[in-house]
Amino acid sequence: MNRQVEQGNAVGGRGIVLAVCASVFISVLNASIVNVVLPMIGQDLGVEPGRLGWIVIAYLLVYAVAIPIYGRLADNYGARRFFLFGQGVFAVGSLLCALAPSYPLLLAARVVQAGGGAAIPGLGVALIGRATPSGERGAALGLLSTTVGVASAIGPTLGGFVADLLGWHFVFALGALAGLLLPLNWAVLPRHEARGGERLDVWGGIFLGLTISGGLLAATEATRGGWTAPLVLWSAASSVAGLVALVIRQRTADAPFIPRELLENRRYLGLGLTSFVAMTAFIGPLIGLPLLLTTVNTLPPSGVGLVLLPSAALSAALGVVVGRLVDRVGARVPVRGGLVVMLLALFGLSASVGSPAWAMAALMGLLGVGVAFVNTPLSASVSLLVRPERLPSAQSINTMLFFLGGSFGTTLVTAVLALRREATDGLNPLHGGSVGVGFSDAFLLLTVPLLVGLALSATVPGPPTAEAKPGTPGEPAPARTSGSRLSGQTGRN
Repeated sequence: MNRQVEQGNAVGGRGIVLAVCASVFISVLNASIVNVVLPMIGQDLGVEPGRLGWIVIAYLLVYAVAIPIYGRLADNYGARRFFLFGQGVFAVGSLLCALAPSYPLLLAARVVQAGGGAAIPGLGVALIGRATPSGERGAALGLLSTTVGVASAIGPTLGGFVADLLGWHFVFALGALAGLLLPLNWAVLPRHEARGGERLDVWGGIFLGLTISGGLLAATEATRGGWTAPLVLWSAASSVAGLVALVIRQRTADAPFIPRELLENRRYLGLGLTSFVAMTAFIGPLIGLPLLLTTVNTLPPSGVGLVLLPSAALSAALGVVVGRLVDRVGARVPVRGGLVVMLLALFGLSASVGSPAWAMAALMGLLGVGVAFVNTPLSASVSLLVRPERLPSAQSINTMLFFLGGSFGTTLVTAVLALRREATDGLNPLHGGSVGVGFSDAFLLLTVPLLVGLALSATVPGPPTAEAKPGTPGEPAPARTSGSRLSGQTGRN
């Protein structure tokens, strides 16, 4: 009888993994294809290039703010309902984008789309973490990582093909396919979940949203109009004010928006900061390299895409392999190895600026290998460090830190390129010549966050046999939830 129950739970867990992967695939695919059609949108709707960026910025701002809100709501009321709600809103928003007859309505539809899409990644990881045993969780999250990599790799090509054949409206219509998955997800996602009973701290959520949105808007606009632009200054001031208010609220509220046990868990904080710096170092080159290849190597857009392809392809191909490795040896060794590989790749990119495109493609492939050994282990480790009822919030905050790390990497690269535009002598002694010095310095600077990540990697869980005894504060401890088979370990604080 017990064997039949275990087999039934295993089948249910696989169904949840596949359902989440399908939903995440459509979400990531949509996010990766929008940049391709921006020029076409501008021409069709009569929007000048300077304003087109808001199609992306509006999505990013709402997305970043909504991620932790969904996580906190799921702590109290369950991840299933908000995952389904977000997926439905995302599908409706995508359809509204496809039907938008004007630029203002398109922006409004993008806000709706982002408000729904933000629920999918963080809550999806939490649902997988709860549904899979600890010995299979790495492989499951590796499959999710592969899904993200494949969607990111084929998104721009698919988007360009659809736009050329049918127009930009149909590119957004692809996101509406998420609605077709709702019946499947309704059937397979768990109905019984571990939940907290705390009252939602609305003011804390508002202050966190102000901090994130103000900081993101300031960083984004600074790359366009400089750090002294009025919008940048106002956005930065609002972000600082929001942060101060959030800190005060966290200290005084009975049940603050960010659960205190997460902030008191040093291993969870270290894991989140490692996620942040890893994404800083990965997304930065994805922004800087296309500019380098078009200005220095004079490659056409198709050539730029081919250079970037090895990174996404190798990251996707290694997702499941790395996940299985994590199930066997823990997360710490793969994360440290991945950070070292990323560091070597970035140092090589810095030294190779001006080299043939094939050399840059090889180094980007190496960077993709490193990322594959970092992302999946970090996501899998969250469920080992927190209680089951805190998993949605913990995973959503970790997803937010991934996202913010990428935004910081973009800002960092853009700022260095602006400051070192006229430089002729690079910081990397292995970079010869005066061509592309700003790019070389930007890639070299991205190695610094990776050094920080290596120092923080001590907080990442190692092999199960090497972990502390259950019940040690901040250390893994076994826990079970009703309605899901979570045979992993969670932290007690």
